[in-house]
Parts: sequence; structure tokens; C-alpha cells
Amino acid sequence: MEKYDVIIVGAGPAGLICAEKLSRTDLSVLLIEKDTVFGDKVCAGGITRKGLGIFSFPDNIIEHRVCKTAMHSPGRFSHAETPDTIMITMDRKKLGNFQRARLDNTDVVVLSGTRVTEIRKNSLITSSGEEYRYKYLVGADGYASIVRRYLKLPVKKKLIGIQYIVAVPDLDPKLEIFLDSRHFYAWYGWIFPHKDKMAVGCCCDTRYLSSKKLKEKFHRWLESKNIDISDAEYQSAPISYDYRGLRFGNIFLAGEAAGMASGLTGEGIYQSLISGIEVAAYITGQKEESEEMKRVIRYNRIQLRIMKLMIYAGPLRAVLHELIIMLMNNRRFKEKVNNSFS
Repeated sequence: MEKYDVIIVGAGPAGLICAEKLSRTDLSVLLIEKDTVFGDKVCAGGITRKGLGIFSFPDNIIEHRVCKTAMHSPGRFSHAETPDTIMITMDRKKLGNFQRARLDNTDVVVLSGTRVTEIRKNSLITSSGEEYRYKYLVGADGYASIVRRYLKLPVKKKLIGIQYIVAVPDLDPKLEIFLDSRHFYAWYGWIFPHKDKMAVGCCCDTRYLSSKKLKEKFHRWLESKNIDISDAEYQSAPISYDYRGLRFGNIFLAGEAAGMASGLTGEGIYQSLISGIEVAAYITGQKEESEEMKRVIRYNRIQLRIMKLMIYAGPLRAVLHELIIMLMNNRRFKEKVNNSFS
């Protein structure tokens, strides 16, 4: 039976950056990924500017640098353009390969195409029948995390995200947000520009609108916007925002396994990266929560308060959406919102 100081389950953004940080220590690290392709996940692929300082993202993984935004409600419209990049969109597979390549020439052992089938105290079993012992275990294995299940932390707060990837030869290179309670309840629809395509989607908490009902409403909205999805790729995935912490004795959670996504927007790449860095720091001796992690938690909590306001607003939700777009035409308010969300 092989033994490692740290075993990381899941090679998404959180697991890969955690492995990279630990590769700079004397700890032995095993990274286990169930898929053979890194980064193959349903995602709109956006990272706002608060996450751009984590890596110097190479140009070959960046699909588009967003400087123009537009926000819509049924009765109003607001737009903005800045000289600076407020968000980048990227191909998740390219991000996964980029992060995986950063482990080359390190001592991290990577097992891809290998599923963890059982977790025991201080050891785990893989689909190949091998047993590996660990001193520390990191669950970075996404929404359906086996590590989280071992900790008996069922996911109670989740969004369903649905989107179409639409080929667009003459793409209008702006990020668009649509506030429309008739279709998206307390959440929103989006258009994220990529290189020669766009991700058109929406999300909602399934406690308030079932995935079936959301899809029906989304299709009606797409028709109203004359968006042709006849040749588009359909994607759908649950998103956990049920955060309970990162540290559970010698076991840690990171990324979506920890419920790090925003319950309002579904944003999760930035939060995943920060949580992966945080877990690596805890394993190497950090005692207290870092300032960056505190900012992430504060950011998510603010968005949860906005989400709850929209839920409890009931019939006034549509009025609030119109008010938000009206205020977005005020320069100071717009700058404050853009700074808060990007």
C-alpha cells in the first residue's frame, strides 16, 4: 500500500492549484482525477478581474477580454465600456491543461482516468482496486464529491445552470446580463462572449424553480430574443453553494466540493482557485483564515443577501429589476456595482 502525505481527489481549478502550491514543499502529493481530460466541465468560462492576479493567464487559453457590458430588464437597458479588462472568458479544457502543465517537472504524482470508490479513515480505494494511505485528504471533486459525502455533508443549497454554446461568426464582444423575473425568478440570464461562439444561459435554485420549468422558460426567452439554438450544444449542470467550511480535521474540501460558488451568479472559478490555495496553506501550517479567503466569503455572503432579497420580494421583484437597471445608468452606482462584482 502506497502512502502519501497529501492525496487530492479531483483535478479541477481548486485541486490543481492546491497540488501546485504543495509541489513547492517537501510533502509527497498524489492527485487523482476520474477523467482523462482535464477541465471538461459545464461552465460559462468567465473569470472576473479579481481573479486575474492569481495567474498570468496565457493568451492561448483566453477566448475574449471583456471591456463592454450590457444589462437588460424587460423595460430598461444599461451599458458600460471601460479601457480595462473586467473579465476574461476561457475554454475550461485549456485552463485545465494549463494548470496540469504547471505540475510538470514536479514530484506530484497524477493519476487520471481513476475514480475513488471508497474512503476510509486515513486511506482510500480507487477503481483499479489500489489502496492509498494519506496523512491529509483534500476533496476537490466537484458537486458530487465523494469526500464531502464521507464527511456526511449533504448538499442542500444548489443551483441548476443551463446553457447553449452557440456559434457566432460576427460576435458582438460584450458581456450581457438579463434580469427578468418572468423567466429567471430571482436569478438572471447571461451571454458570455468567447472567440467565435457565445455561451447563452441562466441559473436558478431548484427549490424555487424546477430544472424542467426553468428550461421551458429559458426556451421561451431564447425565442423572444431570436437566438437560434438549432445547431447549438446544450449543457446543464448542478452548482453547489452550500458552504460549510474547508477544514475538517485532517480532511479538507475545496472548490465546488466545498460549496464555494456564488448562490446568486453561479460564479465559481475564482472562488475555487482561492480555496485551493487556502487548503494548501492550512496543510503547510497556516492557522487562521487568510484575508483573501475572508474577502471571498464576504463576497459570497453579500451575493446571498441580494439573492434572498430578490426571493422575498415576490411580486416586487420585477420592480427591483427595473430599479437596478435604472440606477446602472448612474455613473457612481455603475462603478460601485462593477467593482463589487468584478
